[in-house]
Amino acid sequence: MIHVNVDDAGLSPGVTSAIERCAAAGRMHGASILATGSHVEEAARAVAGSGVSVAAHLDCLQGPFLTGADLPGSALAWAAGAGDVELLRREWGAQIERLLGLGLEVSRLDSHRHAHHLPRLRGPFLSLAMEYRIERVRCAILPDWWMRPGGILLNSLGKRLARAARSLGMTTPDSLLGFGRSGRVDRAYLQGMTPRLRHGTVELAMHPSASADWSPGQPGELDLMMSSWFGEWLEETFVH
Repeated sequence: MIHVNVDDAGLSPGVTSAIERCAAAGRMHGASILATGSHVEEAARAVAGSGVSVAAHLDCLQGPFLTGADLPGSALAWAAGAGDVELLRREWGAQIERLLGLGLEVSRLDSHRHAHHLPRLRGPFLSLAMEYRIERVRCAILPDWWMRPGGILLNSLGKRLARAARSLGMTTPDSLLGFGRSGRVDRAYLQGMTPRLRHGTVELAMHPSASADWSPGQPGELDLMMSSWFGEWLEETFVH
């Protein structure tokens, strides 16, 4: 089974346009929405009534933060002990409330740039999932861990997070695809990774956009998702 998810919803009009097109074509199953994004309201309208599930894409790195909290702007700073974890929890709670206030049903949790995998942030993340009765969380168990710096560490942290989440009765994907070519996923990557996918649930994190917001490959991801090949790959790989 595969769950195709579009990350960074709310970041730009280009991502909103991609969601509208992919949702209408049945090429995505979920959207991770940045409550701190300047276009969060447009993203909420794009997914409303589409049948697409919503994840809160919790942000503690980019901002602007809803509570006005002064939080570190890098994962390294958080890992080194900087930042107030209680302020972080309040901010993440405010982000979830922001999405709920827009009429969205938040059924999943993940985070911007995988920050919730950091050991210091794992506790607040899981406690918020329990508080809001959110049973599905993202864990970065990577079939392509070797393709980018930090992949080995993130894969290890993803396995630890999965164990902790499952001990609390939460569900997690068995693997997360897309890390190795984030913002640049193409046909060759998907074809090469297909034999390596684990049995069970695969989450494919995509970053399509009608504009190149942070990667020149984002419009190409949109073209890929809208292609007939992508639809056939989904059906042949995960249905038959």
